[in-house]
Amino acid sequence: MGQQADRTRGKRISSQAISGGNQSSPGIPGGNYPFDLQCKLLEAESLNEVLSIAASMMARVPGTVGAWIFQRDAGGELVLVQSWNESQTTESAPASEQLGKLIHQRWIAAHRLGQSSTEFARPFSPTDRRDLIVVPMMIGEELVGALAVRRREGATFPYLPEDIVTLATIAALTAQQLQLTLLRDRVGTQEDRTETRQEIVNEVNKHVAHELHDGIVQDMAYMRLRLEMLERMVAQDPEKGAQQASEIREQFNDAIDRLRNTVNELRKPKQQTRGITGRLRDIAGRMAEQPISEKDPAIELDLSEISGVRLEPEVERAVVGIIREAMQNIRKHADASSVHVEVQRRDNMLDVEVRDDGRGIPGEMTSGRDMHFGIHQMQELAEEMGGSLSIEGASEAGTRVLASIPLVPADKES
Repeated sequence: MGQQADRTRGKRISSQAISGGNQSSPGIPGGNYPFDLQCKLLEAESLNEVLSIAASMMARVPGTVGAWIFQRDAGGELVLVQSWNESQTTESAPASEQLGKLIHQRWIAAHRLGQSSTEFARPFSPTDRRDLIVVPMMIGEELVGALAVRRREGATFPYLPEDIVTLATIAALTAQQLQLTLLRDRVGTQEDRTETRQEIVNEVNKHVAHELHDGIVQDMAYMRLRLEMLERMVAQDPEKGAQQASEIREQFNDAIDRLRNTVNELRKPKQQTRGITGRLRDIAGRMAEQPISEKDPAIELDLSEISGVRLEPEVERAVVGIIREAMQNIRKHADASSVHVEVQRRDNMLDVEVRDDGRGIPGEMTSGRDMHFGIHQMQELAEEMGGSLSIEGASEAGTRVLASIPLVPADKES
């Protein structure tokens, strides 16, 4: 009975469907098919939605057991981007390479002398696959992709002319909507870029603030303290006061040099900046060259697990910022004889430890309203990445700064 119905249906041609009358397309439920398709496509908000709607509409053409959408990539190759199979079948898609060669041959034939290029856009069946219908998707004279459908027993009972018109309509509307969606995404990208520029400016401002605080601001605060001490010393011991003034002058010169270096680093192109291990060694070297206390602390670095590894820029910035701030605090307040810096990888985390054998840090400075600004900054750097920071050492046994930083920042996990 099914084959007889197909034979009868194969002899019938609906002139209304081909001429575009107001009647519903034969065999397609749900009202005016092209209008229904266009409305659905216009509601699509992404390329995936456009492709999904087009595939579902192709599936509604009677007798279809497999439907595939190919899109042309930047290299001109056809790539399968959407497929549909009837639940009872496991149809395999036409090979992209073979389909691409076939369409290319048709393009050459259509552009020969005396031929019309409009022939190229017509639906066709490959010579060796009469059960398949292939429809090029065109924008003007540019090929943007192709649709392919397989009809059950299509070699014996092919699609009706009105079905071919329906498939051609799907191809035309889908190609147009793909183009519109791409243009809309580009407009959205431009708007996103404006927001991104502001985010970059905010990040740069924050980076500059960290650099200034960790460098020149720290040095100036310490030198102000020494100048206050110098005022009292001059009256009591002029000779020692002159010596202190000479040391402070040298520290001012060092601070000016550091400020110049900071400005130069900020002006460097991104690709010229050093890796994380190089930057941490620079921090340790600067601390060894310019100790504030009379002790010359031995500094030990254990960076073997991140040596030569490129981390996410945000992660590098957080790790370097935490270690630099911890080292500055040791340099100025701890009066330590040894410092150990260690960065280890644990699953998807970086464990950062900076410890010293100095005076320790008062507990009230590590939390609450009296939290030291530098400690608050370290905590902020860790938490921005989705990590955590803790400080041990409210005694004379020294201080340990411990931080856990995800290898992938929290805002990039998705």
